[in-house]
Amino acid sequence: MGYQEFLRVLQKQGSKAYKISKCLGARDAWKWVRKNKWKLLGNQQCSHTLYGAVVNEMNKILAEQLLEGHQIILPHQMGSLELVAKKERVSFKEGSLHTNYRTDWKKTLKYWYEDEEALREHKQIKRVQKYIYSIKYRKHSAKYKNQRHYMFRANRSLVRALGNKIENEKMNALIY
Repeated sequence: MGYQEFLRVLQKQGSKAYKISKCLGARDAWKWVRKNKWKLLGNQQCSHTLYGAVVNEMNKILAEQLLEGHQIILPHQMGSLELVAKKERVSFKEGSLHTNYRTDWKKTLKYWYEDEEALREHKQIKRVQKYIYSIKYRKHSAKYKNQRHYMFRANRSLVRALGNKIENEKMNALIY
């Protein structure tokens, strides 16, 4: 069995329809704009494609700024986003090793392909780093009610971009 076939066998069979409930994005904002007859943006009719392009471009710019280590202050006192670094933690509890290192899945899957015992026991290869980086939503500075109901979760492309930047160069982040 080749490596590519091994990876296909490991993947879950079938597909699951994922649903994100109560998530407001560009599509919901466009529906609100259309419903409230607010189509005139700068003396010309704004189409859905133009609106989506502007939102996507702004999101890319914000993501680049965030990955460079700048704090993103959200408008209307909705809090801020920042890149934080936590020191690595390694400890023993009840005879087992506990760390906050992230799993290096590329190396782990190669290891599982080469060693069947590692696959059975689900042994993982971790990325050993001095700092563990993450994107944090600071809502304590926000001025809206029910702060505990809101959260920010970075999408997959932003997390991957963060991982690539960590591997390639030194990061500017707040030490948490």
